[in-house]
Amino acid sequence: MALAIAKALGMAVKAVSKKENKEEYNKDVNNIFEKLSPLYDNLEIVPFEEKERFLAVGWDIVQELKDGKFDATLWDKMASSRLTPSFKGLRHYAQLEGQKNVLFVPQKLKSDGECGVTAAQQSLNPEVLGFMRGTANLVLGQHFNKVADYDMVMTLAKAFDLYVPGLSENPEVFGIRGVAHVEYLNMYRELAASVGIAGTHTWLLLAIFPWIPQIILFNKNGVENWKDIEAAYQRAGYKIYCIGYDENTNMSELSKEVEETYNKLF
Repeated sequence: MALAIAKALGMAVKAVSKKENKEEYNKDVNNIFEKLSPLYDNLEIVPFEEKERFLAVGWDIVQELKDGKFDATLWDKMASSRLTPSFKGLRHYAQLEGQKNVLFVPQKLKSDGECGVTAAQQSLNPEVLGFMRGTANLVLGQHFNKVADYDMVMTLAKAFDLYVPGLSENPEVFGIRGVAHVEYLNMYRELAASVGIAGTHTWLLLAIFPWIPQIILFNKNGVENWKDIEAAYQRAGYKIYCIGYDENTNMSELSKEVEETYNKLF
């Protein structure tokens, strides 16, 4: 999100951390740079010695979002631009080529909690999306630990006949958690649509592939105003639909609403 808005505004992005120890700081900012620099070339690392100055004067747009102080007009800026990373040298997903692929994310196994809701609160019973069976080649976009979460993921994959990245090709990307997201760009490029809980994949698709239709499912208690995002992207001509839920939502009605919206995607 931050990179996409920075590009729309013609701004540089600085990788900075709040870590107090120099060694931990350098590890943190180098990781940020390594993961994000393939997506945006106007990204620089702030040296440890200049950390305090940048933390004091820099525009922390992500923190503004978390604090509920985000300027909603920036969504229109983001929707009017997009990141254009290079695909040169990236792995291909041969098994997805020539198919109607739909990203499928019914749950969230882990969350930093900084957006106001836990992973459990964001997750749905996968059967809410049960209507998707047989409608497309469903591609699991959920992050998981390839060891601790293996059995759960395999059960889900069997129940929905899912393509799981890394399971039958490109084994290096299995699990998604901890893998550089640039490794999945060619997978995303093969998608016809995406349906699921808001997460990293949501932001990557909005920022790089906004023309891929999305149903973004979100817990209403989170800090992001997804209806503002929906409106901005629809004004830009994209099929982005955001549907909220909370602990009081009737899940049968939610399933019907998502299914009706799903039929508008293609």
